[in-house]
Amino acid sequence: MFSQKKIATRKVSVRFIGKGRLALFYLIVFFCGRIDVSVAAIPDAIERPAIESNLGVHSVLLSVTSVGDHFVAVGERGLILRSDDDGKSWHQLSSPVSVTLTGVSFFDDENGYAIGHGGIVLRTTNGGKDWKIQLNGQQLSEKLLQQAEKSKDEELIRQAKLLIADGPDKPFLDLLVLGRDHLVVVGAYGFAFESIDGGQTWVSWMEQIDNPFGLHLYSIRKQGERILVTGEQGFVALSIDNGQSFETIETPYEGSFFTAQLLGQNEIVLAGLRGNTLVSEDNGLYWKDIKNPISSSIMASFIHSDGQVIMANQAGTLLGLRENRLVPLTRKRLPPLTNMLEKANGSVLALSINGPVSIDVGDFK
Repeated sequence: MFSQKKIATRKVSVRFIGKGRLALFYLIVFFCGRIDVSVAAIPDAIERPAIESNLGVHSVLLSVTSVGDHFVAVGERGLILRSDDDGKSWHQLSSPVSVTLTGVSFFDDENGYAIGHGGIVLRTTNGGKDWKIQLNGQQLSEKLLQQAEKSKDEELIRQAKLLIADGPDKPFLDLLVLGRDHLVVVGAYGFAFESIDGGQTWVSWMEQIDNPFGLHLYSIRKQGERILVTGEQGFVALSIDNGQSFETIETPYEGSFFTAQLLGQNEIVLAGLRGNTLVSEDNGLYWKDIKNPISSSIMASFIHSDGQVIMANQAGTLLGLRENRLVPLTRKRLPPLTNMLEKANGSVLALSINGPVSIDVGDFK
């Protein structure tokens, strides 16, 4: 299932110490313990279908994407929701897992993927009507041990056994869908894997990304041949050859970057903890700080059709990047925001800890 050559080429130091730091991240995001990350619950939850509920539209939602003329959103306890009326109403779709889903993305109107806690990767080939498990944390750790034993690398074997003992609870946190059958997933403890056959087999990217301390990876973005990965403690890695190799980029901030954007040919935008935002115009050689009037963590961003980078923070505010500063775009305070996208009319569909929120374009133009 996993490429032996890829796994065995480099010793990957993955942290298995406590889950406090990852739990703290979700505590920061949601301000409460609404998402269950306990090890004991994960094995059952990765095999137990999500419970049908009318409360899904009021729950913590973490990722949303447009699929044809409708939206699909995912969130806590395996929730998958669909809207066919521009986000005005939502109904729950069947989900084969009860773990929190953290990301969703489609290649076309039929083929899409969702990721989440417990090393979960789901796939749909019919526009989201049905989802199948392509990978879970138990399978991941077992395959890593198999490959480590084949390599006869004692350190890799030790780490793989620790992973199994630690439980299949490691979440994937972002994904990049490059084709109908081609995707890359990144997540906690430096996990980064690629599949070119729809999730049937996987190879590791962990030897390309120099992350010896196993820092959590929160976002992955692609533009042309550039692929950017960002994570905790100021971690940033950039590939300019379509993921074949990565260079670690130094930044002046050592806090987590939860979101990023690639602009033009050489511009990078980073944002994250406590609202810290950086911009580079030369692929990370030099950075400038962006003034932000709100010191609340920025959790999501996207590039609006008008060219403006829009960000969402935990204070429930949308921010627009204008030259060297961030400008609030919303007049009223919203619930803590987790993700967003642009609707067909230019307005914003945002996700929050209390469900989806539609924001009229007039609110920020």
